[in-house]
Amino acid sequence: MSAIYPDAEARRRTVLVVVLNNDVDFARAANAGWYRIPQRKAPRRIGADFLAFYQTGAFHQQPEAQTITFFAATRRYRLLTRRELLPDEADHPRAHDYYYRIDIGPLQRLERPVRAATFRRLTFIHTTVDRLLTAEDVKELFQVDDPFEQLWSALREHNLRPLKNRLTGDRPVDITLRARGGYLGITCQDERTAQESRQIPPTERWEFLHLPKTRIAADLEGCLRQIGAALLRLGGSVLNQSHVELE
Repeated sequence: MSAIYPDAEARRRTVLVVVLNNDVDFARAANAGWYRIPQRKAPRRIGADFLAFYQTGAFHQQPEAQTITFFAATRRYRLLTRRELLPDEADHPRAHDYYYRIDIGPLQRLERPVRAATFRRLTFIHTTVDRLLTAEDVKELFQVDDPFEQLWSALREHNLRPLKNRLTGDRPVDITLRARGGYLGITCQDERTAQESRQIPPTERWEFLHLPKTRIAADLEGCLRQIGAALLRLGGSVLNQSHVELE
């Protein structure tokens, strides 16, 4: 992987670490090219350039157990019921539950797998290609003071309700805010990716802001003012008109 992405810009691309705990899901990712996340258990941010797969102790007879060994590029996101995803299991108790289906490219093997020496039960980790390439243990993948989380908390402090993982076309928006006249979508990658898609249903009005994490970290208040101005253009927040200026 380091030979494919040697430059600093590419190493800032985003990675979502997800869990594989059985051979069936691993085979589905490797052969069918997709992974599923239950909507009700999804992290705040599922959008990423890559998925990296943590294989639990269930793979105890394989050297990949309790490591992140494989990763794949994300291609498309969809929201489907379990019955639509797995029609052969139509009578499953969660058949009507919604899942994010993430279509991925071929699995690739890390030159140096990331081991879990201290962690055994993982859920999701949002990290970067650079951290994935250099970490010796999964605990090194966590990002302290993540600007995305800082922005999310600041919006909540201003009496707004950010929505997670709203799909527009076949890609998720990092943060969505409802306004009286439509939706404001906020993306937080450090650079726009070629994978971005913005196919919006004609019945909905959207406006988009691209706020790189580097800018959020350097000027959170300026980002909040820009968000407030965008909400005003969309008619103001549906929750609290007096706070849309975010001052």
